[in-house]
Amino acid sequence: MNVTGPALRRRIGVLSTSVISRWPRAGVADSGRIVSAGMRRFDRLFDLIVGGFGILYALQTADSLVAGLPSLSNPLGVAIIVLVCIGVAAGVGPLVAPAHAARVFLVGAAVYGVALLLWAHTVTPPVPVNPMPWLIAVWPVGAAYLARGSRTLFVPIVIATAVSAVASVALRFRGDVAAPDVAVDSLFMTGLALVLVLLLGTVRHRVVAAALAQQCSVDSFAAAQLEEATEQERKRTDALLHDAVLTTFLSAASADDDDAEELASRMAANSLRVLLHVNAVGRSEDAVPFGQIVADHRDQLGAWLSRFDHDLAAVEVVMLPENVARALVDMLAHSLANSVQHAEGATRRTVRAHQLGSDGIRIVIEDDGCGFDPEALGQRGSGGGSESSRALRALEGRVDIDTAAETGTRIVLSWGSVAIVGTELLVEQEDRARP
Repeated sequence: MNVTGPALRRRIGVLSTSVISRWPRAGVADSGRIVSAGMRRFDRLFDLIVGGFGILYALQTADSLVAGLPSLSNPLGVAIIVLVCIGVAAGVGPLVAPAHAARVFLVGAAVYGVALLLWAHTVTPPVPVNPMPWLIAVWPVGAAYLARGSRTLFVPIVIATAVSAVASVALRFRGDVAAPDVAVDSLFMTGLALVLVLLLGTVRHRVVAAALAQQCSVDSFAAAQLEEATEQERKRTDALLHDAVLTTFLSAASADDDDAEELASRMAANSLRVLLHVNAVGRSEDAVPFGQIVADHRDQLGAWLSRFDHDLAAVEVVMLPENVARALVDMLAHSLANSVQHAEGATRRTVRAHQLGSDGIRIVIEDDGCGFDPEALGQRGSGGGSESSRALRALEGRVDIDTAAETGTRIVLSWGSVAIVGTELLVEQEDRARP
């Protein structure tokens, strides 16, 4: 059986695309809808309570209305009565338009406020004080509507205080009401308004906080279920891929042609490299940010980096084993020095870096100079660059050099589980990897 690299990639690709998660993603959205529906039911019940309170409270102020009819028997007084009735009628808003009940309550409070201002502007003595004036007696209805329609506690409190002040001034100076009676009416308006605003606002605030906490709990539970299902699917996919790769690997290993033997050798060697890398990373307890090691070697790198257009920001926070990070920095310093010292005629020198996979790093050093022979340079020089590259390769890293005369140089330093796959095999590893 002649199994080649492209055939293996096609087989794994078909297997990967055929894996479909069976987790019902709608469950996460459904959990949010359950909490939202519960909150909507509370809002409707809350609106019905506020509306019922407003209408029933207004009905029990009928004695104040009857006592004040003589002062409201003119056309303007009739208009004031109509406006107050319209404002109180906002209490049926939860039945007529439950989705817009809060706005209806605000409109009702505003209409009542207009009626109160008209009354304060036109009030004339004598003003009945027992029972209290009808516009003041019905004030708790407007305060309750205002508290329900507003989104904050501050605005209703300020408005309630202002309305109380306007009514008190009108009673004292236009209605010629005695100061003690004005004080009682003012205390009634302000105190009852504050109680209603704080009571209604606090109740709804607590319910909203409880709903948010419930939503967070439901979301966390749904996310945990999704994560668990994803992990199970990943394990299942890994098992399927393992079986497919193992079948292909065994088929290639049992074949007699050269292509199959080469494929088996490469697969075994790469598998060994991945295991060695995982083993090395697992033994390493000291992980440091790559940027910290770069900063520690700023004196070594600074003179060379100043000659390059460099950007290492993307890898400054990548966590690497300390010995790996230092080996990368040493090799980076030698690569920069070689470019500056031997790439004659270069007009462009760049250093770029990015994270490689979930645990790796890749640094690319490029110039458009004359190029050089890495082996010849290592023989003529001090050997520092070769030692650095061997140190990096010993830690399962890669040093790839692409250079030729008059074409410039590109040096790629890589480390990580992604970087080690497909690298050139060391002789001893190749011998051990062959079946």
